[in-house]
Amino acid sequence: MTAWLTLAPGMLAALPAQAQTPAALVGGTIGICDDAAEWPPYIYYRREAGGKTAEVRGNSLDVVAAIFARHGIRHTIRLLPWKRCLQELASGTQYQMLLSASSNPERLAAYHLSLPYYQTHYHYFYSRRTHPNGLDVRRQADLNRYTLGGIYGYAYSLLGEVNKEAMTRTGNYVSLVKMLHLGRIEVFAEDIEVIEGMSRLGAYDFANDPELGHAPLPGVSANAFHMMFTKASPVGAALKELIDRELLLMEKSGQLQKLLDAPLP
Repeated sequence: MTAWLTLAPGMLAALPAQAQTPAALVGGTIGICDDAAEWPPYIYYRREAGGKTAEVRGNSLDVVAAIFARHGIRHTIRLLPWKRCLQELASGTQYQMLLSASSNPERLAAYHLSLPYYQTHYHYFYSRRTHPNGLDVRRQADLNRYTLGGIYGYAYSLLGEVNKEAMTRTGNYVSLVKMLHLGRIEVFAEDIEVIEGMSRLGAYDFANDPELGHAPLPGVSANAFHMMFTKASPVGAALKELIDRELLLMEKSGQLQKLLDAPLP
């Protein structure tokens, strides 16, 4: 869970000890939405006795909560179906930000994006039931030779050589694995850090499924993630200003890496 901020020379030295609170954020409550399919360790429901509770946790939430605490900003968070969260963010009425999104031209046009603050890495996954000898994947375009699965609403921004319109999509990672083993799809590409997080949560033991094969996806760089803010009100631009400056300060102090590296309970 490596922090990943690109800094101009001398930028850190020039930062103040704490970013000022933009006037648009004073006295309000920020509504945060994120993906109901979960994205551990970055966002997830706390488990108790093996079942989900209503409490939302995650390393990304810890990062933004630390920023807001320094500025006396209240916040709420709710996990929604991903496409609905994006729609709500576009309107900016109830929710003004989300915590983890990759960048693409469409999102840059529709929303404000923070600096990238962590990165993940794509692996491709397949079922040994149907492909006991593995898949012949030497570059990302090779995925097009197979029936490809994915999650509803996910951009897969780095998979520029993949026909994303041909993806058979579903709502969560457990469903993707079931579709693999049933032969409805042959492969999917997802972030290994999140799959491992799902295993640690107990959502599904991906790591010890003997029929689930995976390997790093060749020819794909690390996947950068940003916080994303509404453009429908001045609050969105104010959030970007504050979050960007605080992320740089947290990187400088080492707090950002510490929060991103916190293990799942």
